[in-house]
This record gives sequence, C-alpha cells and structure tokens, in this order.
Amino acid sequence: MKVLIIGSDSLHVKNYIDELLNRKFDVYFISDITSQFEFNVKVNNVSFKSKNPYVLIKNYFNLKRKIKAFSPDIVHIHQVNRLGFVAAKIANSLKLPIVSTAWGSDVLVLPFKNFLYFQISKYTLKYSNVVTADAQVMIDSMRKIYPSSTKYKLLQYGIELVKPSTKENIIFSNRMHHSLYRIDAIILYFKEFVVEYHNWKLVIGGTGEETIQYKKLVSDLNLESKVEFTNWLDLKQNHEWYSKSSIYISIPITDGTSVSVLEAISAGCIVILSDLPVSHEWITDGVSGVIEKKGNNPFFEAMKLTNEQCYEYNLEKIKTLASREYCMTKFIEYYTVAKNKTDINL
Repeated sequence: MKVLIIGSDSLHVKNYIDELLNRKFDVYFISDITSQFEFNVKVNNVSFKSKNPYVLIKNYFNLKRKIKAFSPDIVHIHQVNRLGFVAAKIANSLKLPIVSTAWGSDVLVLPFKNFLYFQISKYTLKYSNVVTADAQVMIDSMRKIYPSSTKYKLLQYGIELVKPSTKENIIFSNRMHHSLYRIDAIILYFKEFVVEYHNWKLVIGGTGEETIQYKKLVSDLNLESKVEFTNWLDLKQNHEWYSKSSIYISIPITDGTSVSVLEAISAGCIVILSDLPVSHEWITDGVSGVIEKKGNNPFFEAMKLTNEQCYEYNLEKIKTLASREYCMTKFIEYYTVAKNKTDINL
C-alpha cells in the first residue's frame, strides 16, 4: 500500500513512518518545515505559512503535483492544521481516501480562536474518512467542530514499552521548553520539595525557546547541584531515564495523550499530571499517580505512593491500549476502512 504522510518533523511522525517502513509500506512524506530529525524517507517541504498570496497559490499547485505524482492509496494527515487543510482539499479533489490524526491544540484550542481556523479544521474533519485522536476530550471537541457518530476513533500512536530498572531518587521531566509545559512551575515545586527530600534530584530533558530562562531560574534558586539539564534526548536515552526515575512529571496547560507520559507509566514511574480530562483517562489520583491540584505540591503527594503500586495498577491498560503493535494494527485497519469507502463524504 502507498501511504502519503502529511505532517511536521515530529519525532512521533518519524517513528510512525519507520513502523510503516518496517511493515513494507511505500511511504512518501510531505512536511511544512525543514526537518531536524533524520527520517528514513525523503522529506519533501511545502509550506503554507506565508502571507503572500502568490506563494500560497504556487505552493498549492506544487503540493498537488507531488500528490498526483506519488498517486497514494491513502493520505494520512498528522495534525489538523493549515498544511493538513490544503492536503485534504487536494486529496478530496483527486478522490483519495483520507485518514487524519489530531494532535491536541489543533482541535482543542485553535479552531475556537477565530472563524477562519474553525473552517479550516471543519473542512479537514469533514472530508476525512477516519479521524484518530489520543484522548476522548479531543473527540468531544471535534464533534463540536464537525458532528459525526462514526468517523472519530480513540487511538494512540503506540509506544515501545519501557522495562523498569532499580528506581533512584530522580524526578524526570522531558517536555518541550515552552510556556505551555510549565517547566518553571516544576522547578519551583522541586525547590520546596528538596528542602525536605534533599537526596533527590530533578532531571530536565528537552530543549526549547525558554531553556536559558529555566537555567537562570535554577541558578537564582541555588539549585545547580540538584537539577540536571540533559538537552535533547533520543529514544534510548529517554528510556534509560524513565527506567530509573521514580517520579515523572508533565503538567502542561493543555494536552492530548502524551507519548512521553505513556512511556513513563509503562516504566513504573509515579506520574504527576495536570488536572486535565485526558490525565484522568490514564491514572487514578492518589492510587496510580498524582493529579496536580492548586495549592498542593504534587511531589509530596507522590511520596505517598510506591512505584510497585503504580506499575501493577497501570501496566495492563498500557499493554492493551497503548502498545505499538496494537496501535499500528488499528491504524492499518483504518487505512483499509478508508480505502474501501466509495463515497469520501461518508
């Protein structure tokens, strides 16, 4: 089967493409930005971020030529954004079946910012045969944008389960260094926590536009000996940290189901998550993890739990719903469903 992937240069997209290649699919990849990762297929760049109408029209026909030349059996759009909208419009005109995967803010936040964003999202959802999302809250939001009782499917990207090792006094965080992910709040929580639990350390993975600011905050709080910045981590390095860390924290303002969170859960970490609907889909507060609450330091709450307790409670759900083998099998099943549709509007 020939699959056209439309998406960003995300590590998740890279891993997804690798899984398709492992299953002998013919994959063509189109992105809107130059890749920072080494993809195992050629990255074809076509951007729709320009405000110049001439450039947008030129790129539209460029994208259409590329799609027609590849002649895919399935167009799989990763993220319901501007590039996804244009790809959906072209695929619809060529009568190509479409599977879309929503990421989070693309259906939770952006469509409700203004009329144009709403219509862009609505079109992509309308003309997709199947739309996957990794959290029920995203499906509920998509039904507000374009009602459907059948096309929206709850499905993860899928993870490689992480085997726990001997747990150390490590708190691990590896979300992007952007205000959305509140790394500064994590540092402030740790400042209070380490006064009592002085033999613990905080490990901050990832990079981003606010890395320098976070390092300065650590310095101002005299925490340099207790906080380690690892910069960008590859899959193997992330797995090593999950495996030995006792606590994993991810407290963004908004989110879908994070692959990082699922990997941390599979590794037997005590996970601390924001009080978001998606968090409650994966953990039970005070039993299998900790939900952040206003006025409470979640690190102290985590100390009331054990890694063994959380691992035993969470593992079966992760194996059943989030393993890569299960999720890839479902994606391929949805490809077949979409391809067999005779009417793309169904």
